[in-house]
Amino acid sequence: MRTIIVGGGKVGFYLAKTLLEQGHTVTIIDQDKEQCRFCANNISAEICCGDGTDDDILRACNADKADTVIAVMGQDENNLVCCQIAKNIFGVKKTIAKVNNPKNAEVLKQLGIDIVISATENIIHLLEHEVDLSAVKELISVGEDASLLEITLPQDYKLDGTPLMELSLPQNCNIVCIKRGGKTIIPRGRTTLKSSDIMLVVTLGKEEKELRRALKLKN
Repeated sequence: MRTIIVGGGKVGFYLAKTLLEQGHTVTIIDQDKEQCRFCANNISAEICCGDGTDDDILRACNADKADTVIAVMGQDENNLVCCQIAKNIFGVKKTIAKVNNPKNAEVLKQLGIDIVISATENIIHLLEHEVDLSAVKELISVGEDASLLEITLPQDYKLDGTPLMELSLPQNCNIVCIKRGGKTIIPRGRTTLKSSDIMLVVTLGKEEKELRRALKLKN
């Protein structure tokens, strides 16, 4: 996949580094020469020193061949303009913009940006709901309503030693396997849960809350 990241600061740099590790072709655009030099010296992305809201710069970076343009500059209006040019002039299929002011998120969506990311809103959401990021992670979607989840049990797990047959798991839920100490266990009813177990679970999306409740994990 060919991705253009506009904004070579910390967010853009580490995003590019991650995408490169996953096999993407990445171009970084930034106006700051020092930042461009830093990126060029530390990652193997293509680097373009210029204004990411300028269609000539985007054209020079082959925006017409890009699958995704991600704008992570410091000004929300610049991220909007960049994504609009990418989509309307170069026909980029997916545009992603970071917003620094969460009040601008809905406006950017209404103006045609495919995905709008607000770091502020994400942090507030985590604080409000006390989400344990290590507990439940969706790996892939299966069809329209099912998911393959990776569930990491806490170190001091409340149900340590409890057999699966004693849990009130949702009906539309199946524990595929359990990873424990480098070994893979195919679970049966008498299989007991242990602290720090990693489970792969297939479940319907609507059953995830019930699954968390049955496993006594935070919602």
